[in-house]
Amino acid sequence: MSPSYASLSESIREAKNVRIYKNKDTAYDFKLYPFGERGTYIAPELIREITHNLADAVTEQFPDFDYIVSPEPGGHTWGMLAAYKLMKPMNILRLSTELYENYEVSVRRETAYNENYIYFDGFSAGDRVLLLDDVISSGATIRCIAAQLSVMGIELVGVQAILAKGEHYKQLEADIGVPVRFLSQV
Repeated sequence: MSPSYASLSESIREAKNVRIYKNKDTAYDFKLYPFGERGTYIAPELIREITHNLADAVTEQFPDFDYIVSPEPGGHTWGMLAAYKLMKPMNILRLSTELYENYEVSVRRETAYNENYIYFDGFSAGDRVLLLDDVISSGATIRCIAAQLSVMGIELVGVQAILAKGEHYKQLEADIGVPVRFLSQV
């Protein structure tokens, strides 16, 4: 039986468009998906649908990993819900526009519309992790995370997202060498 994505499909279809300015000369057209990094109100039906379908997809596609890794601002909420449903631990990758001293590792990340630092804390070489994020756009965030995990001796077994924008996920999958899966695509 194929999964039901009625609420997810509706939320994608009805997402509002906004323009985000990285600086005065660089604008990025952005969809405000309620489940995404800039989303706000999320109906309980959508929470339930995404959580159940993420857990089912992870169980089917990635049965063997130690814990879930999810970045702020959008992925960590869904990572936490999926981890709870799967009874797996998780590690949240915190983001900040400022550089802090008290983290094990931090890397600079640049996307189409912002720049910040991703903080890696609490990892051990040999860990096998699944990266769960809300939306895959260009793949810049996931590439940055995958590269740092590799440097740290962490095995990335795959990537699971809610939404993939366009076909960028194909190149991402080739670049990082693990399966990239998602619930829906636009």
